[in-house]
Amino acid sequence: MRQPRPILMLAEGDPETWNSWSGSSRSIVMAMRRTGRDVRTGDVALNGLADSLTKAATFHARRSRWVQRYHTSSLGFRLRSARARRLAAAHPAGAPVLQVGASFHAGGSTEHPLYCVSDANAAFAAKAGANGPLSQMSKQEVSALIEQERRVYRQCAGIFTFTEAVRRSFIEDFGIDPQRVATTFQGPNLEYFPTQTDLDTAKGPNPTVLFIGRRFERKGGPTVLAAFEKVRAAIPDARLLLAGCKPDSRPQAGVEVLGMVPRDDPGEGGIKALFLQGDIFCMPSHYEPFGTVFAEAMLYGLPCIGSRAHASEVITDGVTGWLVDAGDVDGLARVLIEGLSDRTRLRAMGREGRRKAIEYFNWDRVARIVLEIIGRTMPG
Repeated sequence: MRQPRPILMLAEGDPETWNSWSGSSRSIVMAMRRTGRDVRTGDVALNGLADSLTKAATFHARRSRWVQRYHTSSLGFRLRSARARRLAAAHPAGAPVLQVGASFHAGGSTEHPLYCVSDANAAFAAKAGANGPLSQMSKQEVSALIEQERRVYRQCAGIFTFTEAVRRSFIEDFGIDPQRVATTFQGPNLEYFPTQTDLDTAKGPNPTVLFIGRRFERKGGPTVLAAFEKVRAAIPDARLLLAGCKPDSRPQAGVEVLGMVPRDDPGEGGIKALFLQGDIFCMPSHYEPFGTVFAEAMLYGLPCIGSRAHASEVITDGVTGWLVDAGDVDGLARVLIEGLSDRTRLRAMGREGRRKAIEYFNWDRVARIVLEIIGRTMPG
C-alpha cells in the first residue's frame, strides 16, 4: 500500500515552537504526527535583508501602526511568498502544503496542492472596527489586504477554520465554495495538562477570578477591572489575577498583576499553577476569533465568561460559564458575583466545561478533520 504523501506546514515562525501562532501551529504538527503522518515544517518569517527592507518601507512613528504595516504590507507578503515557494519547491512532487493564514502565498497547483488553516481573515477582522486588529488601517488599506488574501484563499483546495463564524466569512466575504471550508475548532496550547489529583485539589479560601491576555484593552481587561470593583463590594475577600499584561491603571484592592507567565514552567510560577488557583476564567473580549485560552481554562475545570458576540461557540451560557455583552460592566459584575457566591455550582460547571473541551476542543480531533479532507481532495 502506498504511503500518504508528506505534508509541508508553513508558518511565520518555526511551526514546531510555542512562539509561532501562539503555539497552535506546533499543536497541529504534533497531532498530525501522532497519527503516523510524515509532517515537515518551514519558517517563512522575514530575516536579514528582507526583514530590514520591509521594516524600512513600512516605518511609522507610532510603533503599533508600524507593526501593523509590517505584517500586512504587500512587500512583506511578496518576500514571505518567495520564501514559501522556495520551501515548497524542495518538497516532494504532488505532496500537499498546509499554510497558516494568508500573510504569504505558497503557490497552489497539482504540483503542490495548497491548504490553509486560519483562525480569522481580513474581512472578519475588519468587522470589529475600532476594537479589531485592523483598527489603525485605512479603508483603502483594508480593501487591498482583503483582495490580497482573496487571491490566496481562492487557490486553496481546503480551508480549515476554528469557528463557524469565520467559516461563514470565508463563504460570504470571499466567495469560497462551502464544500472547501471546514470548521475544526481548536485545542489547548499547553505544555502541561492537569492530572486528576490537580483537579481534585481544593481551591484556596479566596474566591478567585482569572484573566489572561496580552492585548488588555481588546480582551476586555478594563471592563473586568471596573466590574471587579463591584464584586469586591459584594464579596470582600474576592481576588482578581491579571496575567499576560501590565495594565496602566491605579492599584485596586484584591487585584494582582502578574505580567507574563511561562507555559513551560510546571511549578508555582507557571500557567498550570495559575489555572489551578482560579474559580472562574473571565475574558469578555471586544474581538476574539476563538480564544485558545478558553479551551485551556475549560480543560482545567474552570467555568468561563466571554462576550456574547465572540464566545458563543465555545461557552454554553449557564452551563459551562456565562456570556455577557462586551463592555457591559454591570452585567459582568452580576454574573461574577453570582458565580463566586456558589463555588459548588462553579465546580459542577467546570466539570461540564472540561467534558466539552475534551470532546470538541482538542488537537487530535483537528488533525483527524484536516487529514481526512486533505486525503479526500488531493488530486490523483
